[in-house]
Amino acid sequence: MGAFFRDYIFYPLSLSEPLKKLTTNARKKIGKYYGPLIASAIALFCVWFCNGLWHGAAWTFIFFGMYHFVLILSGKIFEPAVLWISAKLHINREKAWYKGLQIIKTTLLVFVGELFFRATTVTSGFEMLGKMFTNFTLNSFKDGTILKLGMDVQDFIIIAIFTVLVFAISVMHEKDISVREKISKKNIVIRWTIYYLIIFAILLFGAYGINYEAVQPMYANF
Repeated sequence: MGAFFRDYIFYPLSLSEPLKKLTTNARKKIGKYYGPLIASAIALFCVWFCNGLWHGAAWTFIFFGMYHFVLILSGKIFEPAVLWISAKLHINREKAWYKGLQIIKTTLLVFVGELFFRATTVTSGFEMLGKMFTNFTLNSFKDGTILKLGMDVQDFIIIAIFTVLVFAISVMHEKDISVREKISKKNIVIRWTIYYLIIFAILLFGAYGINYEAVQPMYANF
């Protein structure tokens, strides 16, 4: 989906003649950095507006798209200031601790976006967000009620293991290491052993069977 929006919305719009002219004029008036950013912002707005509508014709989904649009655009707008502050404070942005903070920040911001994604209305989304700061408690961890919400200790362990696995693969992809290509280059015994391990992991750890109550899939309406 990301590739589709990039190839059929973002690039065609940002490279269209009207936006090219806008970029040329804006570059002369507000500089080489912020000038092209205006055309990119217009294309980016269309991408995330369509992204929201793709998930459903509801204000929560549109808000979800606009939320990410504002985050990405704000990052580009304030990037020169962040670079200037980092240089003044002698902060090495390539250090592991800095990248770790960036990952944590991004994760938290994405979680907030998902909150609105699953909310019934935009208003209820803001209400839930407010309760995160005004009614936050760890009592469910202390009294064990978190284990009565449909998941037991084993479920949490399985989720933790596979979350670490997915995170590790994502880091490898960030470093341009393709796990799929590496597996495909192994000999047939190792390759199919990995494939079968993945299949059996899904069969063994997947949620199904007696007394399993299937919930409505998120994309059931599609």
